[in-house]
Amino acid sequence: MLQEPQTSPQEQMGNTNDSATNTSNATQQNLVSGVKDAAMDDDSNTHDLFSSGNSAPRTRGSQDNSTPAVTEVDAATSSNLDNNPESHATRDSTAIIHQDLAQTSASAALGDKDAQVALGDMYKDGEGVEQDYQAAMEWYRKAADQEDAVGQRKVGVLHNYGLGVPQDYTIAMAWYRKSADQGDAQAQCNVGSLYCDGDGIPVDYSKAIEWFLLSAEQGNTNGQDQLGHLYYRGEGVPQDYCQAFEWFRKAAEQNCPRAQNNLGLMYNHGHGVEQDFSKALEWYIKAAKQGHRDAQSSAGYLYLSGNGVTEDLHEAMEWFKKAADQGDSCAQYYLGCMFFDHDDGDEVVSLTHALKWYLKAADQGEAEAQYMLGSMYQHGEGVIPDNLQASEWFLKAAKQGNSRAQYNMGSLYEYGDGVPQDIGTAKEWYLKAAKQGHDEAQTRFDCLHRYESSF
Repeated sequence: MLQEPQTSPQEQMGNTNDSATNTSNATQQNLVSGVKDAAMDDDSNTHDLFSSGNSAPRTRGSQDNSTPAVTEVDAATSSNLDNNPESHATRDSTAIIHQDLAQTSASAALGDKDAQVALGDMYKDGEGVEQDYQAAMEWYRKAADQEDAVGQRKVGVLHNYGLGVPQDYTIAMAWYRKSADQGDAQAQCNVGSLYCDGDGIPVDYSKAIEWFLLSAEQGNTNGQDQLGHLYYRGEGVPQDYCQAFEWFRKAAEQNCPRAQNNLGLMYNHGHGVEQDFSKALEWYIKAAKQGHRDAQSSAGYLYLSGNGVTEDLHEAMEWFKKAADQGDSCAQYYLGCMFFDHDDGDEVVSLTHALKWYLKAADQGEAEAQYMLGSMYQHGEGVIPDNLQASEWFLKAAKQGNSRAQYNMGSLYEYGDGVPQDIGTAKEWYLKAAKQGHDEAQTRFDCLHRYESSF
């Protein structure tokens, strides 16, 4: 059975403790520790995957039976403070203005607030001009000084992230408040984010909720998504999966990919709704088609496992590839496993691909990928056998608590393969693995202990 990586594609939502989910320490670090700022660009992807307790696919090599680990709801990140769709809902002329730099510049110079904001956007994004945050700030300030709410918010964003100016949360908050007090929904969300994360101010979930609610009630998807997170985690409010689901749904129905992913995760785990893998896949696909990395990985896993949906290895590989190309270490691991397990008539080529993807995942700290690399070097699968290389990869995984890697480290030290023979160190690694329930490690530890005791 395929060993689940420490951050699996099904781990994106919650701080759950289901026995089927066995969340690892690395996974727990991935649980949303605070709803991050809705930031400057389009909805971004945070790496948070939710396990389903599905049985995992098979691979070559001896691997423990396990179920996918669990993660957390996909939190808004530092790419959503500014350009989500509703933030420009009152700026229908922006797209037209952007078509003509000369016209935009002329209008901005004449004091047109919309044109000033649009020109600031062009400098911020490098559209039609060289990217220049200071120039962007100048134009945003011209609009802001005319009490333009959008210009005020955008000045706040640049201060929030130190773009063209020193980073200063206090100044950012001041500008957000100017905009929010005029009713700008995204600015209200941004104020909530600063309170939620404690950026420049003490964490205050009650105030965060007040501001998120103001934003959400205007239909802002970031505000709705943030409220969903707080209800899901029970921060500032009693934990309530049903309320979380409703806020995620409101945002998801407005095509917010984070919220769509989160609905998929809630259906995947039956949190706030009846568990339904087909509906989970439906929402994952909606988010995945918008480029949401974690949703792509989660869709890939459902297709791979066939849990509640028709198994489709081609679809699984397609979605894993999309997520892997965006740097998702879990998807990279799964691609490695798929190539490792399915040689398609050319084992050498398949193992070469497996090695490539395992390396990408391992370099990002994916313990299962590190273990698999160690196994490949130990057994000479796709590479020249090399116990030294094997020991180096096993050690990386073992230090992260991977019990199989710990067992293998014990074996290497017991027999002096790739490392100096050291029975004491072998026992230490066997014991670490045994404490995690690795039966063979317990057997080897007992044997070595009896051996030493016989002298």
